[in-house]
Formats: sequence, structure tokens, C-alpha cells
Amino acid sequence: MLSLRLKAIASFLNPTDKVADIGADHGYLGIYVTQNKLVDSIILTDIKETALQSARKNVAKAKLDIPLIVTDGLKELDTENLNTLVISGMGTSTILHILSNQEKIKPIKKLILQSNNDLEILRRRVTSLGYNLIDEKTVFDKGFWYIVCLFVKNSDNILDEEIIKYGILKKDKIPYYDYLLKKNKTILNNIQKENPNSKTIKILEREQKDLENLLEKSGRI
Repeated sequence: MLSLRLKAIASFLNPTDKVADIGADHGYLGIYVTQNKLVDSIILTDIKETALQSARKNVAKAKLDIPLIVTDGLKELDTENLNTLVISGMGTSTILHILSNQEKIKPIKKLILQSNNDLEILRRRVTSLGYNLIDEKTVFDKGFWYIVCLFVKNSDNILDEEIIKYGILKKDKIPYYDYLLKKNKTILNNIQKENPNSKTIKILEREQKDLENLLEKSGRI
């Protein structure tokens, strides 16, 4: 069964997408979207042949004809025949390194990104590359929160600072914001006890107010 995280990624794909799944891991996303005819085509990639072995076995077991390519990011990929990239399960610095290949991303109209950290940096930097964040999906899967971001090139959406920092406000984010609020409160209480003069307290108090406002706004959407 496909994980909630991968289902969220798949939900942003459509039948006209020509996709490369960068760092495809077990290949489950590619198998799922191919079997269900959710995309025009998909290529599975990973940085080493050993990393692709599991995907090769799973694709063969499913009796599907899905190309698998060993490549460091986009280096060995012919992106002229693609319009969509999926990059998930990595840190923001790795994702941004992959996207720094300007020539390779020129034909790419859609980016589906799921980073394990530094979402604020991800949103800001990807926006600076000429893509705009038009949607996000938030899922709690196997004990972890995941935010899946959908960026589209040359769309009219302009991000404000609140969205860059906290993402697009949606009702499905309420449990996630609540989680962040509780986490922030715990950290704030600990610092107030251990180091009441810390400058971090004011920063955390400001974030506390921001999160409370987001929860209120999200509930009204």
C-alpha cells in the first residue's frame, strides 16, 4: 500500500505530466502512477546503481516498463522531454543543489517537493528560481509530519512572508500548526526556566503569536 506521503505527492500529478522522480528509493511512486495511469510518463532515478536495485526489483515484479537511470541529481537526465520533477525525502540543501542546474530545469514547468527540513528556505529559494508555490498538502505518516509543496513556473501567485515561513493556510494544516505550537511552547518554557535572560525568548514568543494567529485563520478558511 502506498504511504500517505507518496499519495499526497501523487495527488499533484496529472495525465499530461512527463515526470522524473529524483531519488526514487523503492520506486513505489512510479509504480503507482503508472498502474493507475496518472501521468503521461515517469522516469525513476537515483545517485547509485545500488540505490536503484530495490526499485528495479519492484518494477520488474509489477511487470512494468519504467525507465530507471543512475544520475547525480539531473546531470545525466535529458530534461528536454520532461515537464515535471518530483524530489522528496531529502533535505532542503540537497533539493536546492539539484535545482541549481539552471540549464536542466529550464524545460521544467512543475516541481513537487517534499523536504525533511528548512521549509522556509525551500519556499524562498525555489520562488527565486522563477517558480511559485500554488498548493501544499500536509500529512502525518508513520509518526512524522510531511509538507508536500507544489510549485509551478510563471504562475501569477506571489508569496508573502507569512506563506514563505509557514506555508499556504489550509484547514488540513490545523493539526500541524497545533503540533508546532505545542512544540514551541515546550521549548519556550524550558528556556524561560533555564535561561530567563536569553534573547531567544522574544523570538519564540513572537513565533507563538504567529502560530496562534495561523490557527485562528486556518479554522476560518
